Amino acid sequence: MRPRLRLSVFCLLTVLLPCAAEAATGMAVSPSRFRLSRGAGDAASDSVVITNTSQYPLEISTEVADMVTRPGEDGLSIRDEAPPGTTPYSCARWIQVTGGEKRTIPPGDTVSMEFVVSPPPSVKGGGYGAYLFFVGKPIQPVPKEIPGKAAVQLVTIPRLGVSVVYEVAGTIQRRGTLLRLEVVPPSGAEPLKVRHQFKNTGNAEIWLTGSFHLLDEQGLLVGKGTLKTLKTFPNETGISETAWQGALSPGRYKLMVTLELGPDADQVIVREFPLEITG
Repeated sequence: MRPRLRLSVFCLLTVLLPCAAEAATGMAVSPSRFRLSRGAGDAASDSVVITNTSQYPLEISTEVADMVTRPGEDGLSIRDEAPPGTTPYSCARWIQVTGGEKRTIPPGDTVSMEFVVSPPPSVKGGGYGAYLFFVGKPIQPVPKEIPGKAAVQLVTIPRLGVSVVYEVAGTIQRRGTLLRLEVVPPSGAEPLKVRHQFKNTGNAEIWLTGSFHLLDEQGLLVGKGTLKTLKTFPNETGISETAWQGALSPGRYKLMVTLELGPDADQVIVREFPLEITG
């Protein structure tokens, strides 16, 4: 008699950038970001709401990882994960999920999972960050065996992350250096591009946001745009590029760029560039 073979295939769906999941993944988490501020040595807590949008019960387990900024294939910076405790600004090992790290959620149900960030007494100041991932393993019935045929079970396991930032109140210094700011004029089908490189010299996470305004020779506004947000932790260097699809007639222009070191805009950087468009 031919032996019967049961094959289980597991597909792991990973979302590196924290976000609310679509229903197709079978699970949704909210909110996607936490920024907690407490005094030196004080613990902080909050809750993540998890919804099971699949047709099967989900067994939820948790993982933690560091948040890092690294170059992507195009040379521009992206957020990625690293093993917990890899970076000096990690708070991954400080995070604990209360009420047990595993929970089963029936189909269509929602649960709230509380987590606590407990820094060691040696932490006196600065900002720290990590990802908290939720992994949902569907509890599916075993497929019915058919004599002489292999039973194949495809299981999609969603893995969704939220970002957790812990900052020691009264100690945060958001400082940085603009290493390069480059403006590439439009050419043919290529749009105008603004590329900037920034180094975080402070002691906490920085969301570098910005905008630009285009003025003609008479000082009239002819275009404006918003720069892509660049996120860095202390001592990290990031590169971002923004394309503007607007049209410009041949002539001389002035480009005004404003950058803010957030999320609380502790520092503002302003730069001005001459720009000439040829026919």
